[in-house]
Amino acid sequence: MKPPPDISREAWQIHEHSIVIDLHADTLFLVFMFGYRMGARHRNPFPRSPFIYHVDIPRLREGGVTAIGLTAPVIPLNILRRRGSVLRAIQKVDRWAGTMRTQLVMARSGADILKAREKGVPAFFLTLEGAHGVRGELEEIEAFKRHGLVSIGLAHLTRSPKAYPNRRARWRERRLPEAGYALIEKMEATGLIVDLAHVASRSFLDAVEFCKKPPIVSHTGFQSMKPMWRNISDYEAKRVAKKDGVLGVVFHPGYLTRSRNRSLDCVIENIRFLLKTVGDDFVALGSDFDGWVPSMPTDMGDVSYLPRLTDRMLRDGIPVDSIRKILGGNAMRVIREVCDGLPGRDEMTPRPAE
Repeated sequence: MKPPPDISREAWQIHEHSIVIDLHADTLFLVFMFGYRMGARHRNPFPRSPFIYHVDIPRLREGGVTAIGLTAPVIPLNILRRRGSVLRAIQKVDRWAGTMRTQLVMARSGADILKAREKGVPAFFLTLEGAHGVRGELEEIEAFKRHGLVSIGLAHLTRSPKAYPNRRARWRERRLPEAGYALIEKMEATGLIVDLAHVASRSFLDAVEFCKKPPIVSHTGFQSMKPMWRNISDYEAKRVAKKDGVLGVVFHPGYLTRSRNRSLDCVIENIRFLLKTVGDDFVALGSDFDGWVPSMPTDMGDVSYLPRLTDRMLRDGIPVDSIRKILGGNAMRVIREVCDGLPGRDEMTPRPAE
């Protein structure tokens, strides 16, 4: 594949030879609710690419994406997730993936992602955003895993029995419910990743401390860069790093910056902030493409533009080894440790400061 005309050949070579993983996109809602065709190339016709039309298979290829986390198409409201509805949604995606396997591979592990990469086919791994409707029985969690689920987010915008979300101030100091602890324990025993995106501060810290395997925050901004309810604190970021987890930098400028500059600069600034705060072993990408956010960076309209991010990191002086980790090396490490059961980081590796 030829390098895009607006990035350097060096940046393209780095990108092309790196594992590139986006931890979070909501494209399957479009597929299963609106008949969106993943095999066709789409385009968002509006300025700043609001809301949807960010991901499809042709643009995954153009963006050099190795794998992308796609959320299961089940609305995160307790009233809409009746008994068995989550498993049925996961099974539906599993069946759909069987029809797409020559174009898009459903990966259940890091090994699957690497196999798809060797074949030159982009992969996706299935995630669940919000534990609403999850009963938490071991048999249920095992069925989720068997049909391809890779991670579960404990909360979303509304409260679930497993965790409090960060959307309301009154929930910030609520402790993690016992059901949340029980779910984490069963997830880790089954090989599912714990995702703390959207979890309120006290519940977030309770969950991090309880985790025995690396957790992720699949898509987030940071309070130091943009103070708002949606973002996590420096302390929370450091606790995730202490557990060898990763922090997926979201792409919506409204979560990243107080300035009017809505270009990739704001993504680079947040990556730079994390490199300084926790180090390059814990930074990842979590775009929130197709997540109905009001905008994407002006020069990052969809997933096909990801090589621009590599180019910008290189131009900004971020070391090549760090770029490779950020693009997907760190995310792959967590996937392989939790889902494949492989050893974690060398215990002699320096840890982030308290």
